[in-house]
Amino acid sequence: MDDFAAHIDTQRVLPWENMTDFEHFYKTHFVKMVVLCAKIAEDQDLSAQLVQEAFFKIWEKRGSLKDVANPAAYLYQTVRNTALDYMRKMKREVTGHEIDPEAHSNEEADGRDEMILFVRNACVKLPEKCRQIFEMAYFEGLSNTEIAEYLDLSPLTIKKQKAIGVQKVREILLPVLQSLLLLLSYLPI
Repeated sequence: MDDFAAHIDTQRVLPWENMTDFEHFYKTHFVKMVVLCAKIAEDQDLSAQLVQEAFFKIWEKRGSLKDVANPAAYLYQTVRNTALDYMRKMKREVTGHEIDPEAHSNEEADGRDEMILFVRNACVKLPEKCRQIFEMAYFEGLSNTEIAEYLDLSPLTIKKQKAIGVQKVREILLPVLQSLLLLLSYLPI
């Protein structure tokens, strides 16, 4: 019996290996994913469509997803990427190019956008899991509990990873800020 239990533990069943498991996975996560997607798309109906599209993408690629360690986290990432891709596409169609000129209409918004860009660029240098937690917390506004649930980690781990991420982003940005301050000190008044 011990050999049988060990054999079962080593076999991982992914929720998209058969239609019944996939339907259960869909029903379990759909509403949560729509809520998360709505934070990006800011439209409930659009979010539901984007989440359905994400589930469809997963179903289409299910044969190549055998190495996915955490299906819920993979789903979250797929939904997030689907929503962000859609929003970028819509922005390009509306404005005719990547950057919306209205977003830079005043200096305060422009400065805030540049600061966020600096933080996003620094965030890319974080280790993968730390970066994912940092982005979910600070760019998507998710709570430690929500992140822990989707990544199947403890809230304490999320809290520690957020602290590590903030410290590393500070370390990455400190030389940039020091250079900027030095440059400003040489400008004529």
